[in-house]
Amino acid sequence: MPGKLIEVMDYSPIKKRVQKTVQNTYFNERFGRSDFKAVEDRSMLGEAVAYLTKYMEKTGEKMIYSKGLPQFFISDIMDEDIVCPIGLEDKKLLLFDDFSCWDEGCYMGKVSKAVIEQMRKCN
Repeated sequence: MPGKLIEVMDYSPIKKRVQKTVQNTYFNERFGRSDFKAVEDRSMLGEAVAYLTKYMEKTGEKMIYSKGLPQFFISDIMDEDIVCPIGLEDKKLLLFDDFSCWDEGCYMGKVSKAVIEQMRKCN
């Protein structure tokens, strides 16, 4: 990451009190105040990714949803494997890298080349 992370005592107009924040010198110099927090669990990661992808889509950036997958395969998706919905009208799902593959209710394993070979395929 460019710049340095620094701890700053800063007034929060929302909380109406002074609080300690972690800011980045690079982003502060170029874009104004920044605020960095650790991503502590999968639910926070989903919120962070949804926030970032919203801005990527606004600028017309191209996002690759299935990068590295050799072909399309059919799998049921469990709620805990979803980072967040994305795309136009949230019709697509961003999955964690270690999502589970299911075939008609039968657990096939964590996604891998070997598991994908066993899964039903579609065009």
